[in-house]
Amino acid sequence: MPKHQTTIPRRRLGLWDRVLMRDVGLVKMMAGGRALVCLPAGMAAGYFVALAAGLPASVGLLLGALPAFLTCFVVVDTHARRVAARSAALYVPFALALFFSIALHSYRIVELVLIVFLLFAQFYAARFGVWASDFGAGLFAAYLCGLLLPLPLASFPDLALVFAGSLAAAIAVRWALFHPNALRSLMRSRRAFLAWESRVVEASVEALEEADDRSIKRLARRRAQAHEAALIADGMLAAPGSGSTGETAERLHQILFDTELAIDTLGRVADELVAAGAPAEVREGVAGALRVIAEHGGREGDRAARELLAWADGTPAVASDPRWLHSVHRAALLLSDVATSSDEWRNIRRDLPANGDGVPFESPVVLFGGRVLGAGPILNAEVTGGGMSGPWRRVKVSPALRVAIQAAIAVAITEPIAYAIDGQRFYWGVIGVMVVLAGTNSTHERLRKVGNRALGTIIGGVLGILFVALLGTDHVWWTLILVVVALTAGMYFFSRSYALWVIGLVVVLCQVYNYSGSFTDELILYRLAENVLGALVAVGVSAVVLPVATGVMIRRAVIRHLASVRAFVEAAAAGSVLETAAGSTARLRSASRAVDQATFQLEAVLKPLVRFPSGGGYRRDDATRTTLVAVASTIRSIAYRGERHAALSTVQASRLQEICSIMATSITALSEAVGATKAAPPAEGTAWVSTVTLITRLDALLVETDDDALLGYRLHALGRVDDALAGLAPAYGLTVDDTSAADTTSIALPSSSRFPELSAGAVRNRFSARR
Repeated sequence: MPKHQTTIPRRRLGLWDRVLMRDVGLVKMMAGGRALVCLPAGMAAGYFVALAAGLPASVGLLLGALPAFLTCFVVVDTHARRVAARSAALYVPFALALFFSIALHSYRIVELVLIVFLLFAQFYAARFGVWASDFGAGLFAAYLCGLLLPLPLASFPDLALVFAGSLAAAIAVRWALFHPNALRSLMRSRRAFLAWESRVVEASVEALEEADDRSIKRLARRRAQAHEAALIADGMLAAPGSGSTGETAERLHQILFDTELAIDTLGRVADELVAAGAPAEVREGVAGALRVIAEHGGREGDRAARELLAWADGTPAVASDPRWLHSVHRAALLLSDVATSSDEWRNIRRDLPANGDGVPFESPVVLFGGRVLGAGPILNAEVTGGGMSGPWRRVKVSPALRVAIQAAIAVAITEPIAYAIDGQRFYWGVIGVMVVLAGTNSTHERLRKVGNRALGTIIGGVLGILFVALLGTDHVWWTLILVVVALTAGMYFFSRSYALWVIGLVVVLCQVYNYSGSFTDELILYRLAENVLGALVAVGVSAVVLPVATGVMIRRAVIRHLASVRAFVEAAAAGSVLETAAGSTARLRSASRAVDQATFQLEAVLKPLVRFPSGGGYRRDDATRTTLVAVASTIRSIAYRGERHAALSTVQASRLQEICSIMATSITALSEAVGATKAAPPAEGTAWVSTVTLITRLDALLVETDDDALLGYRLHALGRVDDALAGLAPAYGLTVDDTSAADTTSIALPSSSRFPELSAGAVRNRFSARR
């Protein structure tokens, strides 16, 4: 590869590509866009209905904003009809709650007690699906809103009309401007995914050219970001209405998986060349090949691979050293894989229905708010299995009921204290309880949310006071623009930065209280005090009532991760019977994605509030995380490369099944040791049985063919998984038995010295087949 080709300028990504990269699937932008258009529509509808009914204009604006904003916040669906139906159904809880809140104005104690039950209902309703969850959220929000309205019960019919007008306006706007389009969403997600992959290629080129710590760290960061983007895109393919059906869906999944793994492994090759101290000439040659696909796209992968092989054959520094020859041939094979995936996409693009109709395939990757779901499933599994600590060990409740009980107790404690501080705005303490318990799964997460809420309240309060002083009550239109912009920005950043959402909300509240005539600078201090009060009471109650210890959640996360690894190993054993079956490919890729999902959950649970010094249990947790993340990466490579060969011979299939069976049994033993306690330690003599000997023997049977070269790749990867988990086993009380067969002769795991030629042959054979 000529040296001057490494100086090709990188392809610059446009603004739209950068937006898509930061918001795969446009989840944040769509949330902010809904608020931007629905909120003014709801407020306008409420304003005109209020004028027609003889209500104060401020009441129309306030009640018009609430339904429109809430439907944007809680009603998210992929079908326009379901969006409209769920939004319209919110009218029932809105009307009910508003009626009772106004009717109970003369019964203060009843009002306060009812809040406890309504917050309980809001959390518990999540158990019964999205419709019930919508109902509970509507009840609680409308009830609090009704408490703020000093209006007689006779005005209820007019107020209900304001709600109806606001919802109708929001539904109409969403139907017209936010009609889901599955094919368009798929194309956006693909574009974002490919943009991240191009960043990995560019970072790989920079690492090869600069060969310093800074470029290597940048490459590692880009690979991690691209992997997360790939998981998000995978999860979005499984969303209802994704526009993919049956075989087409599986092909989309395959293309996404193979493209990610090919480019990620190219990044790994670059990393390994730098770490091994490869000569500048070798690094420049590989970088030049990567520049071709960085500049011209993956479709030029075959050309880059051919040129790289030709360059390697004529370069003594490469041809004479098996290490560099192996890396170059790996890069050529991966470049050819990128071209194959590009061809597959062009073929499948013609088959996609423009209207996006179809039933999606299922993906093990689960998303929440456009991001990979974290610790929630871990907590839910532990609660459902009766894994609570202290005197609650024998109690079994659903996750929704647990949080509902904690919320009711926390509000019952918070309300009288908040009422004593400020009887008119006691509900701030109630809201502090609600927001801290919503969407959090551990004490660490809740304390972080308390900190973000306090920080957002302080910054939002300062900005709010400045805007009140600047705008007063004489610039209504500027105030309305400020309200819409602040809530839109808050909605956009909600899933990424809770503090920014709070800043926007507090700025809006300052304007609301200013127009109601009750704004003072001290108001922000009261809000901060009562919010933090409710939040800390909620954290304290959740740590005492039906608690799940962090250590228990960590063990559950590790056990779930090991279970996903075992499922992958078992899928590999089952696939060895008939490697060419279409289901084998899908099974291994799906099992690999399940391991990736479990890895994200493990890291979410292990992420502490404060970095603790390494030592004791924390040192073991860190070693566990490092090991399992490495195992997940190796498993992806097995699922990618391990299936690209023909059916195994009877002997090979039998040996591979034996290896996988022993490894699965060892993983089960390790999982049981992780779950063991002092009261029930692992059985004496429980061991991790190494399969290195069996892997070495099977590897010795392989011959120099493309098929056996790729089987050898799988065997070496399985050996790395075995070695990594065997290193972790002693930390959980297991011994390691490396005598997996009767013949205990020590045989080192084979090197990959013969694989450069086999990889090169595989590339050239593929080129020949395409002519």
